[in-house]
Amino acid sequence: MGYEHLLIKDYEKWGLYIHKEQYPYLGRCVAWAKRPDAERIIDMDPVERDELFGLIIPAWDSAIKRLYNHDWPNVACLGNTVRHLHWHLIPRYHSVRNFHGIDFIDPRPDANYAPYEKKDLGHDIIIGIKDEIKKMIG
Repeated sequence: MGYEHLLIKDYEKWGLYIHKEQYPYLGRCVAWAKRPDAERIIDMDPVERDELFGLIIPAWDSAIKRLYNHDWPNVACLGNTVRHLHWHLIPRYHSVRNFHGIDFIDPRPDANYAPYEKKDLGHDIIIGIKDEIKKMIG
């Protein structure tokens, strides 16, 4: 994947990564399947499925709730751009959240997350968010 510096936690079947585009979804992450030939959701094996839905998503949801008090978790598996099994974990917010002086404003909290305005927050901010989540997840 080439994003080792964004790794939050390494699981048996998945890696949990901070998404490089945090604005406007503070705490957005990606669960990336480790199996090289993993492409489609219907190809997930039971161990991958159980780890994702039994461990990773609940741990992420709990961490983001405690850190940023998200209002709703979105979980999406699309595969339109990258043909590898991965899940987008997108926290949704009905009000502004602030991190390091940056206001994160969810443009449509009750609708699809895309399209959305992108902002380059810089490496230090992304790593700071990653480190907070990593500490919370353990």
